[in-house]
Amino acid sequence: MRTLIKNGTVIDGTGKPSFKADLLIEEGFIVSLDKSINAKADRITDAGGCIVCPGFMDMHAHSDLEVLRDPSMRHKIAQGITFDLSGNCGVGVFPRRAGDRPAFADILGHYPNWTWTDFPSYTSLIHSAMNIGFLQSHGMLRMRAIEGNPNRRATSKEVERMCVLLDRSLSEGCLGLSSGLYYAPNMYADEDEILALLRVVKKHNALFCVHHRCEGDFILSSVDEVINYAFKTDVKLEISHLKAIGTKNQKYIDPVLEKIHNARDRGLDIAFDQYPYEYGSTSLYSLLPPSMLQKSHEDLVKSLQKALTDPSYKKELTDCIEHPDGWDSVIELCGFDNISIAVLETNMQYRGLTLTRCAEKMGTDCYDALFTLLIEEKGSALMFDITQSTENLIKIMKDPLMCFGTDALYTGNVAHPRSSSAAVHILDEFCKQKKILSYEEMINRMTGRVAQRTGLTDRGILAEGKKADIVVFDPVELKDNSSTTEPYAEPSGIKEVFVNGQNAFESLSGEVARASQGYKNP
Repeated sequence: MRTLIKNGTVIDGTGKPSFKADLLIEEGFIVSLDKSINAKADRITDAGGCIVCPGFMDMHAHSDLEVLRDPSMRHKIAQGITFDLSGNCGVGVFPRRAGDRPAFADILGHYPNWTWTDFPSYTSLIHSAMNIGFLQSHGMLRMRAIEGNPNRRATSKEVERMCVLLDRSLSEGCLGLSSGLYYAPNMYADEDEILALLRVVKKHNALFCVHHRCEGDFILSSVDEVINYAFKTDVKLEISHLKAIGTKNQKYIDPVLEKIHNARDRGLDIAFDQYPYEYGSTSLYSLLPPSMLQKSHEDLVKSLQKALTDPSYKKELTDCIEHPDGWDSVIELCGFDNISIAVLETNMQYRGLTLTRCAEKMGTDCYDALFTLLIEEKGSALMFDITQSTENLIKIMKDPLMCFGTDALYTGNVAHPRSSSAAVHILDEFCKQKKILSYEEMINRMTGRVAQRTGLTDRGILAEGKKADIVVFDPVELKDNSSTTEPYAEPSGIKEVFVNGQNAFESLSGEVARASQGYKNP
């Protein structure tokens, strides 16, 4: 099938100025890009008044189970995203033993049939309308390789087992390794384990993406930690969703950026990604200290129940939360008023309320309210937390090392708006309205730069011979319609979305186009 897109303003993803041109697509590729193309085509799209650009690429995604639940990937396609990199933050779904319980439901949500055991058997189940690449998650390596509770230091034999599993996943097509040193079980990895894994990453010239240990009070030493690991192993380092958490810590963004650029000047291949919101979303359980997260779920519930009945134990626990040692306590950094419920499957009546308001409704204090909600929760539990200033959000966004990411989570009917509108939000809010960056600059951060970081040479820019991942949008109509109360309200202004030359946007209202089976490292 041949598709001709005529009369558009082309922004090619390189950062260069826009230009008027036509594009001809055939067999999934851009076969011609010229000022005027007069060729026969099965379909002609008039893009007059519209911007034609590469499909947006999401550097930081968590679509691991969503792509199985909804192969149309509606919430990504509707905002123009044609590729995402999933398996971030050390959170993933493979490898695993047959019969192991599903993992990371609080972040990834639920899926009924965990029949796969490794990367190939998992990707064989994917029939998606968009391209998806995967990182091997550190968390799943630990769960697969460590005997018993993975929330502990690994033995040398267990580290060796992890390295064999990682080598296999990278050989099979994973684009790199992800870790979340903020999350269990990754936080219990020592330096020897991390360096051993990174030597495998280096062997494959793959990417190390990391949610580093602390984004709050200890952010400077935390960034130093991951930079040090990267220098010792010479891996490509991607710092996940760069930010500083808490009002008092906004002063650290300048020195953090300086550390990153100094490392790059010294020869390290380092960059970072960012989602375009002042507030984030993650597991409600992450409000608890690492000593609590080390426990099995059953023991964790018992400890929280004890805190409700034993004042001295409760004081010990709350003192740990209010005076954290080497970890990010969002309660201490942001306060109960700035933490609200995004998803609570068991207690849906509290969705959208701050923890302060939850406590008022429950007739108790904020800690008892939190502990009670976690005790009673049988499914997913996510929160919103206001973490950073607009000034620093923009400062990070303008940095030349920034790549676009959504950090989208799909755990239920309520989500962070970034899950359905981050790509349109960043163009609407920061290009169209605030004019922080030009469309050319921002689209480069959302396309060509992500392709370069992930090593995908066949897409990310509009040029002859490249894969036809293309978005056509009307800059006048472009609008983010989402909110915390209507997170899945679809944006306006996206006219066409092509994935590998197929019109994936049309498939949202009909049969899902099978455009990809998961993007694998060529």
